[in-house]
Amino acid sequence: MDYFVALVLGIVQGLTEWLPVSSSGHLVIVQELLGLDPDENLLFDLVVHLGTVLAVCAYFRKEIWGSARALVTPKARRDGRDEALRTMGLLALVATAPVAVAGLVLTDYMDEIFTLSLVGAALLVNSVILLAAERLGTGGAKKAAGLKDAVAVGLFQVVSILPGVSRSGSTISGGLFRGLEREAAATFAFIVSVPTLLGATAYGFATLDNYDVDAVQMLVGGGAAFLVGIVSIDYLLKAVRRGRLWVFAVYCAALGVAVLALTL
Repeated sequence: MDYFVALVLGIVQGLTEWLPVSSSGHLVIVQELLGLDPDENLLFDLVVHLGTVLAVCAYFRKEIWGSARALVTPKARRDGRDEALRTMGLLALVATAPVAVAGLVLTDYMDEIFTLSLVGAALLVNSVILLAAERLGTGGAKKAAGLKDAVAVGLFQVVSILPGVSRSGSTISGGLFRGLEREAAATFAFIVSVPTLLGATAYGFATLDNYDVDAVQMLVGGGAAFLVGIVSIDYLLKAVRRGRLWVFAVYCAALGVAVLALTL
């Protein structure tokens, strides 16, 4: 892999991790088009994923740091805002539990059944989820998630294990279905992504067999994923506020059909 390819993959990761179009599905498609063997780029994939995790941590630094601090602050020293941030942090952990369990159980099985055709079919599933959330899950008035909302978002996040189903799209959709306001649903989805992605990345590094590294290549890919990730987070928040999830649904449907037409 040369540095230009590393840049391209970093940009693809930064765009598609947060836009509701599935980063895993797009990385598979792009690597297939470039003739790359995914098994030879596992460390690079982890680094660019880490770049997008750092992007959401930077964008929502006040909420994330505030939640982490509130979780360890004694009750006597917490004010109303601390209590709200602490609740959000606890609910984010609740929403992470289903995908953590499912990931441990299903990861090896998913590797065995994985095909490019599966990505195409999953993109169509992603399209249906986004359209349903846009048409049926709008108009909510809740400004903050509760326990049942966190469980629902966590279950929707499990679906994103399929390469081709977007984590951000499925979790935002789960929040909309539960009656959360658009911005509240999107913000909670981003906060929920942090423990999920940090855990998945840490697990990936811990189980990696080969740590051979080209430092410049990693810096190019990870840096691009970080910078583009911040831009895509901001863009998605605006799109959710304006009721534009259907645009991503149409894109995923078209791409899914194209992938299936080329692989079946």
